[in-house]
Amino acid sequence: MKQEVYNIVKKSLEAISRESGRELNETEFEVEMPKRKGFGDFSTNVAMIAASKTGSKPRDIAEKIVSEINDMECKIVEKVEIAGPGFINFFLKDESFVNQLKNIYELADSYGSSDIGGGERVIVEFVSANPTGYLHFGHARNAAVGDSVSRLLSFAGFNVEKEFYVNDAGMQMQMLGKSVFARFKELLGIDSELPEDGYQGEYVIEIAKDIYGSKKDELEKLSDDEAEQLCKDYAYKFLINEIKNDLSNLRVEFDNWYSEKEKIHDQNKLENAQSKLQAASALEKKDGALWFKATQFGDSQDWVLIKSDGSPTYFIADIAYHDDKFERGFKRLINIWGADHHSHFTRLKSSMKAIGYDEESVEVVLIQFVRLVENGKEVAMSKRAGSYITLREVLEEVGPDVTRFFLLMRSSDSHLDFDLNLAKQQSSENPVYYIQYVYARISSILKNAEEDELNPSDKHIDSLSDELELAIIKKLLSFPEAAGSAAESLSPHKICYYLQQLASDFHLYYNKVKIINSEDKDLSSARLYLIICIGIVIKNGLTLLGVDSPKRM
Repeated sequence: MKQEVYNIVKKSLEAISRESGRELNETEFEVEMPKRKGFGDFSTNVAMIAASKTGSKPRDIAEKIVSEINDMECKIVEKVEIAGPGFINFFLKDESFVNQLKNIYELADSYGSSDIGGGERVIVEFVSANPTGYLHFGHARNAAVGDSVSRLLSFAGFNVEKEFYVNDAGMQMQMLGKSVFARFKELLGIDSELPEDGYQGEYVIEIAKDIYGSKKDELEKLSDDEAEQLCKDYAYKFLINEIKNDLSNLRVEFDNWYSEKEKIHDQNKLENAQSKLQAASALEKKDGALWFKATQFGDSQDWVLIKSDGSPTYFIADIAYHDDKFERGFKRLINIWGADHHSHFTRLKSSMKAIGYDEESVEVVLIQFVRLVENGKEVAMSKRAGSYITLREVLEEVGPDVTRFFLLMRSSDSHLDFDLNLAKQQSSENPVYYIQYVYARISSILKNAEEDELNPSDKHIDSLSDELELAIIKKLLSFPEAAGSAAESLSPHKICYYLQQLASDFHLYYNKVKIINSEDKDLSSARLYLIICIGIVIKNGLTLLGVDSPKRM
């Protein structure tokens, strides 16, 4: 509907341009849904924009545009009004909205999707936790946002790949091996202390017990260095598998698991990245170290890439990793990072610019911290993990639907309190339950209608004239714009907000209107058709969030 209004305005500008000789047909303008009901169904600022190009008064331009529109045969327009300095407000015919229900019904699961992306290849990298322990609850928000951003982009026509960057090449992996080996020696009755920065938590003991049960004889024949390596490799495989299981239980699956050790270090990609920066005259030796001259490419300071002892920094590995993303053919690189990575983002962009890539192709969504709250107090400790609450523990408490929705319902750049008490409630106060109950209730109504031999039909949808029905239909027709906006801004919380509004509209409608009326089967069939369309949009929206649409609750 919005596009149709836009086309009508565009056509009027073309007519005015032909008559006046002014190039108004090139005017860029917007068509929006007004926040206040009295301003119509759609409004445009085109007169103000056109007036700034011609020196005319906006209202004079608006009057010419409205005059042209009134001379057209616009089947969907009831009336057009000028408001304020020159805003043009459109009031559309009710049937023009009602007839659009057929589009929703026919498109079903694909309703709201678009080809905005045009098949452009996008890589979304998220979570990327060190494989040195279980995923903590902070990772959960990153996972939910990254996965839903990927779903939104795919729905908008992008060719999306989801990638987990496995940080398996640093000192933290060596420390993991030392920690597990220390616990293994304890099982042998040998006095052994964890390294000063060793990993705590019961999971280290669990891994040591697994090794004791399956590889005790083999391990006892090895030197300490060899034994630590075996413990590291065993623990790595164990924890990667646990991370994959936890993410799968959150309904997060990755297309690629990208090993830093295998893909970057073992394939000499550090040297390749260094050569590209050297060719761009972006490196300099200083104090025995190799520096990237980031200030020449837009950053506020320079950064060390190779330390004076010859060891590489994490930053050069990250440069090599993102260079490899571009070399794999991705046109857009999206990273879902914690808010503490803000400064890292600016230096990364400057490094890509130095190599010769479009720095605007590198994007980041910064995720603020999430607190787990129960009975008004923060829950911060876990017996299993040692010093943090694991994702697994929360999933066991409330399940994936509630976990995902609660993590997505606020903007990523705002702090989030995850209220366990609210998450466990099965009432209208719980936003997930409130939305899912719409779909379950619709399923129940349709089942009852089938038993009464009442069938949904679009034959009499012109009888849908109740004010609440029209409001819901308009809300349904705004779903494609909501999905497109959420994809464009990488903001899944916009879908949460949309679904809460739609659910509120439906519950109000259900309590006021008798959907199944045996005395008026034609109206009943139309209302059944309407609620099927509501169910389609509810399900499509929840799917973008990775949340199920149960038929029974």
